[in-house]
Amino acid sequence: MIRVRSFKIRLALWYALILLVFLLGFGFLMQAELSRTLYRDVEHSLMLESLSIQSAIIAHLEERRAIPLSPPPKIEKGTFAFSPEYQSFLARAIRHWEKQQKRIARSLYLVRVVGLDHSVMLSNLGRWERDIIFPDFERDSVFMETGNSFQTIHFQKRPIRLCYQLARIEGRPFFVIQVAKPLDEIEATLNRLTIIIALIIPLGVMLAGWAGWFLAKRFLKPVDRMIHQSRTITAAYLKGRLPRTFSLDELDRLAETLNEMIDRLEASTQAVREFSANVSHEFKTPLAIIRGEIDLALRRDRSQADLHKALRIISEETDGLTRLVNDLNFLVKSDAKQLTLQRRTLILNQLIDSVVSLYRERCQKEGITLKYNQSDEVKIQGDDHHLKRLFINLMDNAVKFTDVGGSITIGCKIRDGAGVVRIEDTGIGIDPETLSHLGTRFYRADQARAKEGAGLGLSIVHAICDVHQAELQIESQVGKGTAVSVKFHLA
Repeated sequence: MIRVRSFKIRLALWYALILLVFLLGFGFLMQAELSRTLYRDVEHSLMLESLSIQSAIIAHLEERRAIPLSPPPKIEKGTFAFSPEYQSFLARAIRHWEKQQKRIARSLYLVRVVGLDHSVMLSNLGRWERDIIFPDFERDSVFMETGNSFQTIHFQKRPIRLCYQLARIEGRPFFVIQVAKPLDEIEATLNRLTIIIALIIPLGVMLAGWAGWFLAKRFLKPVDRMIHQSRTITAAYLKGRLPRTFSLDELDRLAETLNEMIDRLEASTQAVREFSANVSHEFKTPLAIIRGEIDLALRRDRSQADLHKALRIISEETDGLTRLVNDLNFLVKSDAKQLTLQRRTLILNQLIDSVVSLYRERCQKEGITLKYNQSDEVKIQGDDHHLKRLFINLMDNAVKFTDVGGSITIGCKIRDGAGVVRIEDTGIGIDPETLSHLGTRFYRADQARAKEGAGLGLSIVHAICDVHQAELQIESQVGKGTAVSVKFHLA
């Protein structure tokens, strides 16, 4: 089986096939309806002709008073309604009428007036009288029952439609009118229609199929351009975009959707590249320090104190690398929605108190005033390990960027039906441009580069807030300080 790969050709073929089936079905139904209508019209015209002849004959006989007012004598034997003498009298009157009027002779149909004894009274068949064989009406059950019927006979292989009509005088059967018409014109018309259906329709379908292919090729040209352009877009080059027609049709919306997807892929790829570069940079410095200490220790004999110092530096850098790896692992799990929480009811005040206690001594050494205000007991549902890590990161940033003589104020209370923790410092503050980038991984403002850290703290804070469905809000003014609020749902 040949498989057509082109969508345009398949579309055109399906269109042509459906059109062919529809037109052929419509053509044959039209032929059947036309045939039925033509034959019905022929039968109707034959019936009208026979009734017209019957009315004309009876009217003539009434005018001539050929029919006596009193009924004819009763017939005791035989099959005829009138006696042979009376029937012969009526037949002569009918022939006299035809001789004067020539009604049968001028008829456009083949007409015979036949007595019930099969004698021909009138006929316009001429030389065909003996050649055309009319069926015996006495053997026609429909005629014998209703007084009229239709039949089809053949003469010289030509179909002829025949109508039998029984004529009555004074309510008694007298003669049979036989009216016939050849069906040559009808048969020729139906044959021509068949030829048109068999030849013209397939030819028209072929032209329609070609037109369908042409239109499909034209309307799918944007798809070809998108295919060509998409082949130039690779992982190394994501700057290209699919061409749009801006007609807002289905293809244009498809191109727009794919371009948006490429935008996201480019952003993700760029983020991965930046992530890789930042990770390499963050690993490079501590690894270089570790390598330098090891080389220095192996290059010459060193005292035990120097070796102890080198090992301490290596240990500190290793701890830093371990924290960095743990932070990255945490963010990877957060992105994959794989963070596991041990949810339970917590008293947030106690958790904050434990975090504050970790920083009291450090703040005292760095000359920073640490204040903790709590007014309400705040109960929430959450994971104490992750929440403690959240507030440690926020406290670490507050201490890191607050100068000597500054202050840090922590508040925990219920506000507007939610538990709110607010950490406010009088540090260096954050400018609006930097504020919009907070939470971006490895992003560090210029004033933060001199400080210790990898730029992952606020990313972890955002991830923990998201998994707890908490709302994080950061307000800051350069030179005045920063305030961070975390709002939780109450338990």
